[in-house]
Amino acid sequence: MSEEIRIRQAKLYDVPAMARIERDSFGAPWSAEEITKDVTAGGNVYVAVAEYGEEKAGYGEIRNVAGEAQIYNIAIAPEFRRAGIGEALLRHMIARAEDDGCTLVTLEVRGGNEAAMALYKKLGFREVGRRKGYYAKGGEDAVLMDLDLRKVEVDVEIL
Repeated sequence: MSEEIRIRQAKLYDVPAMARIERDSFGAPWSAEEITKDVTAGGNVYVAVAEYGEEKAGYGEIRNVAGEAQIYNIAIAPEFRRAGIGEALLRHMIARAEDDGCTLVTLEVRGGNEAAMALYKKLGFREVGRRKGYYAKGGEDAVLMDLDLRKVEVDVEIL
């Protein structure tokens, strides 16, 4: 894959592609209506879409609450996985958190999602807790991770 990755704020016209990516990525996907609500929320909610060539390849959502940023979702279309899009999207969201003055970024990930956890650890996230059997489908643990932006320097830029 030699196309350029572009990341920008999501717009309403991106919702159908984002809903498809969501359905293809998760066993209990968010609905198009839920995604629309977040895309139009504004304020402390930021939704980004990643484009690869002419295609919508992934998206992510982050929320800023009281100086902390929580990554609510990162989803990459199956056909674009392992192309660096997830890392670019994550770096973009960390940069957004820094620009918003956040000092901590938090997220939760399925315990069995080793690829995602490896990416998070690569960028400095650390495991801070677990919710045993949190996910109804499969009974997997939710792994809680955070990134202290005061202690870790991540090379980030908003694309």
